[in-house]
Amino acid sequence: MQKGLLTLLAITLLAGTTLLNTTNESNSFLEDEVMKVYQNWQKEHGKRYTQFENSHRFGIFKKNYQYIQEHQQRVEAGLETFELGLNDFADLSVEEFEAKYLKYRATQREQTNQVYRRSGKQVPIEVDLRKDGVVSEVKNQGSCGSCWAFSAVAALETALRQGGVKNVELSEQELVDCAVQEEFESEGCNGGEMYDGFKYASKYGIAIRSEYPYAGVDQKCAAQQTKTRHQFAGYVDVESLSAEAYVEAASEHALSIGINASGINFQLYKKGIYNAKCDGSKPALNHGVTNIGYAPDYYLIKNSWGQSWGESGYIRFARIADRQGQCGAQQEVNFPLYKASESQVVFE
Repeated sequence: MQKGLLTLLAITLLAGTTLLNTTNESNSFLEDEVMKVYQNWQKEHGKRYTQFENSHRFGIFKKNYQYIQEHQQRVEAGLETFELGLNDFADLSVEEFEAKYLKYRATQREQTNQVYRRSGKQVPIEVDLRKDGVVSEVKNQGSCGSCWAFSAVAALETALRQGGVKNVELSEQELVDCAVQEEFESEGCNGGEMYDGFKYASKYGIAIRSEYPYAGVDQKCAAQQTKTRHQFAGYVDVESLSAEAYVEAASEHALSIGINASGINFQLYKKGIYNAKCDGSKPALNHGVTNIGYAPDYYLIKNSWGQSWGESGYIRFARIADRQGQCGAQQEVNFPLYKASESQVVFE
């Protein structure tokens, strides 16, 4: 009897050891496969690290990769309307990503005297301002927290092109350097608000990008060294928390909007209609982007993280039955005004 028990115990231990070895081999194989994906991703995105940093980045990448795989299973099961992918931010934790890139700040201010309110007018079912040739290429803010300047410039460029000045790109760097405290509330690479960019371009004009190129760091204001400048005529706030006013304004203008871009789903967005749950309250807004169109089920949003993010730099935001809009898109909305007769200004 005792001999039988010892034999059974030995068999059990042997089976457990075999299972453990098989599990370890399986985990090692998966680790190797993910490492290959990571190395290919590094080559594609030009990522180079020290040995210690590389080990740390791989650990984060592996977790993000696993999350993407799990999310894709939900997509294939019909439970999600958007997909995720290994973009340039795939080796960043959510905390790192948010601290580095989400710098928009919605201040407590009253709307201006110029407010675009819903009127009930008929608007097209779909609008895509890119088809009119009035939307500039998607740009990349880099590691500077200048989303607010890129959002403002994208709207300024569209207004300028709609006014007849074709193919002009304006300077985000000028706003980063010049539309800052003490006269304005923004803080360059440390964040700001789009209406500061509109106020600056209306008071001082704004240079073209080729004369004041983007550096992605805070610099001393050099606006007076530029020659070609374009003058704007103020800005308009769109009635807050109104889907009707938002769409009416979006049928004619590029809109600068504040959104809540927190979380891994926005960070790794690849394609589809984005409807992830998020806090849409005004205090939660942390990223400035530009609305350049809409369709019955989404708003078409231009981002400033390069063309490798999302749908060639764009994201489709779900049109939801909520006054705040998807991730607060209908909270803080405005657009600039341009008058062709005042297109050129010169510093005295």
